[in-house]
Order: sequence, then C-alpha cells, then structure tokens
Amino acid sequence: MKIFKLVFILLMMFVFAFPVFAQDSKKQAVYFYASWCAHCQNVEAYFEKEGFYDKYDIVKLDYDKEENKILLAKIFSAKGYKNLGIPAIIIDNQLISGDEPIIKNFVKRIESSNGTAVDFVNGFAEEESKVSSDGLSFPVLIGAALVDAINPCAFAVLIILVATVVGAQGRKKALWSGLLFSLAVFISYFLMGLGLYKVITIFNLPKIISIIVGVLAIVIGLANLKDAFWHGKVFLMEVPMSWRPKMKSILKNVTSPLGALGAGFLVSLFLLPCTSGPYIVVLGLLAEKVQISRTLLLLTVYNLIFVLPMVMITLAMYFGLRGGKMEQWRTKNIHLLHGAAGVIMTGIGVYLIVSWL
Repeated sequence: MKIFKLVFILLMMFVFAFPVFAQDSKKQAVYFYASWCAHCQNVEAYFEKEGFYDKYDIVKLDYDKEENKILLAKIFSAKGYKNLGIPAIIIDNQLISGDEPIIKNFVKRIESSNGTAVDFVNGFAEEESKVSSDGLSFPVLIGAALVDAINPCAFAVLIILVATVVGAQGRKKALWSGLLFSLAVFISYFLMGLGLYKVITIFNLPKIISIIVGVLAIVIGLANLKDAFWHGKVFLMEVPMSWRPKMKSILKNVTSPLGALGAGFLVSLFLLPCTSGPYIVVLGLLAEKVQISRTLLLLTVYNLIFVLPMVMITLAMYFGLRGGKMEQWRTKNIHLLHGAAGVIMTGIGVYLIVSWL
C-alpha cells in the first residue's frame, strides 16, 4: 500500500511538472518590434494566425525603449549589417530582419534551432550594461565640466552683462540679471546636450567611440595649451572675433532681469564654438549608455558645474567687486585658464584611450 501511494505521488508530481518541462523545452526566439511599424504588424498578424506565441517561446522587446534600440544596434553591428531595421528576430545566434524574410524563414529556422536565442541576446545586454557603468566615470565628467566652467569667453560674457545692468539699474537688478542669465545658459546647454545625445545614439556609433572622443579630448587639450603659450596665434579657442561685436551689442542692450534671461538663451549660441569641445567628449561617452535616467542626472551635474562660476561672478559683483577689476583679472590670467583647460582635457583624452586599450 505504501509503495502504491509513493508511485501515485511520483506520478502526480510528473503530471504537474510536465507542463513546466514542456514549456521550458519550447523553441525560443527574441523579437524586436514597434507598435507603429507596419512591417511589424504584418509579422504580428502572421504569428497570431499561426498560433506561434503559444507554440514557441517568443520574447518580445519593444524597439521604442532606449535600451532595446541600443541593444539591437549592437547586434546589427556585430552581424555586419550597416542599416538598422525592424522587425527583427533572433533565433539562436542568427538575425533575420524585415517582415518578408521573417515570414518566409521563421518556421524553418526555429524548428532547427537549439534554443539559445535568449542567451545570445543576454550576452549583448550584459556587455552593454558593463559599458553603461564604465563608459563615463565621474572624474571624467567633473574634469570636462571644469574645463567648460573656467572658459575665458564665458567669463567675459557675464562680466559685460552684469556690469551693464549695474550701471543702468543698480546692483539688485544686476543680481537677478546674472542669475537668470546663468539659468538660461543652463537650460540651453542641457537641452542642446540632450538633443546631441539622441542624435549620437540614433546613428549607432560603435564602442570605438571611447577612442574617438579620447583623441578629440587630446586635440582640444593641445589647442588650449597652444593658447596658453601663443594666445590667438593661427586660431583661438574662444568666441570668434567676428562674432564678438554682435554679442557685445546684445549684452549692452540688456537693462532688466527679463532681458538677461532672453539674452542667456541667445548668447548660448555664441558660446557654443568655444565651450562645446568638452561637452561633445562627455556626450560621446554618454551615448554608450542605455539608462536615460542616469544620463539626465549626469547632464544636470555637468551643466550645474558649467554655470557655477557665472553664479559666483554675479554674487561677487553684487557684493561690490567691479566689472573692470574682474575683466582685468580675466585678461591677466587668460593664459593660465587655457593652460589648466589644456592639461585637464589632455589628461582625460589619454585616460580614455589607455583605459580602453
């Protein structure tokens, strides 16, 4: 009787466990799709009609999610595809792209598969996760932001602005003008950075970007070192001379805090040529990431550091430091500022290349 009970229990365990084993033994595929994609809808209709979602273990990944978009881009790149497209499906380590190829080859490919599609895709996801954590270190972010923050042309712009408002409206309005100007620059640079980040990720730049931005950082560093010793020779890592009269005209017409806010957005375009170098280096590294929330946080930190000297100059002039003395200090130390920027950017470039190699 005991033996009969034991056999019965084992039999029932087998009966209940069988569906689990059967489910685990299903052939698997990883399917990248988007709800707006007409070709994806064709594949979806085909899968539904044939009952493939019940018959096979098909893992669906929404292409509209940033991490899935970058993940598929890495797989396409590894497979030697130049153009990224959906729908795309992974069976074992094989990639099929386009609705017609998928519909034509799906059954044959999945029936002969070994069930390693998920492992294959997870391998790229783990590699991407490693890049996300190592792509941009905090010291690199701080260093690049400091280079932007000590840029001489950014100092010059704010000194002209605050001195103009002090003369026209007094220190209190000059304080608000400087703070609102700094806020406008922060918002402008944050949005421009976010836009460039999106563009870089769309174009699916490979991981070699670490070396590319490393070389770019060294070039920017050497250019600043050139200005530290031979300021203005051949070229200048500041606002182009031809742009300066127009920029000064905009700033000297500002007589209110609200005007300073508008001027901040406008002058950001003038500042871009002399401050974009370190920013592009950081954005290139951020483009290797998949966590958009962390990217937003790092962009916020970067731009807060970037505008911090502007806020400090505003406060200094509010408490009585004259614009003329501030401009004299800037002019006297312009070689030192370029030298510091050059050393930091060259160091960042060397670090990025060496750490990658």
